[in-house]
Amino acid sequence: MKKIFIPILILLFSTYHLLFTAELDDILQKMEKTDSEITDLSFSFEQEILIVITNEKSSITGEAVFKKPNLFKIEHIKPEEQTVISDGKKIFFYQKEFNQVMIDDWNSFTTRGGFPDGIFNFSSTISDLKKTYDISLLDDEAKHHVLLLKMKEKQSQDIEIKLWVSKENSIVEKTEMQTETVATTVTISKIKTNKNIKNSVFRFKLPKGAQIITSPF
Repeated sequence: MKKIFIPILILLFSTYHLLFTAELDDILQKMEKTDSEITDLSFSFEQEILIVITNEKSSITGEAVFKKPNLFKIEHIKPEEQTVISDGKKIFFYQKEFNQVMIDDWNSFTTRGGFPDGIFNFSSTISDLKKTYDISLLDDEAKHHVLLLKMKEKQSQDIEIKLWVSKENSIVEKTEMQTETVATTVTISKIKTNKNIKNSVFRFKLPKGAQIITSPF
């Protein structure tokens, strides 16, 4: 009985592995196709942050607009009003409470890997992700495929990312980023694509009396 049972287990495992691999490839291909068809994207978001050591929790809600290849506007509504805008050349960080704006060079900012934590990097493609991460299919929920991304190269801090990919439109609707010290979850809703958003949306107008401060980097 054991001689038959063990090979059957091996066969079942191999079959499930092949099915999961085929399904993962199909999911990634659909995501790639969706990405290639999107020129602009807007959504509402809620970002939850947990400091693991202290169990301190915080949350941010807001709106975001992206336009390929490198234009975006992210507005924090709660708990404090803050705006981050990229016009493709410069990136502007504006804090309404203090009426202060920090201006940075876009190329320098992206080289440092400074894209806002937890917000889906609209400029990344599936090909880019495959170069950096090992991707696997973690779960298959009613409305989402759950993908697990692990860094291929060892970092000072291990980073594990989960993506909830909509079965309806192949867009990532939830992202969970986990390190040893911080867990960040971003959920997006009210998604709109290809609305022919004008470039003027991404032009920063300096508010009256605003103080310009220098980037510390």
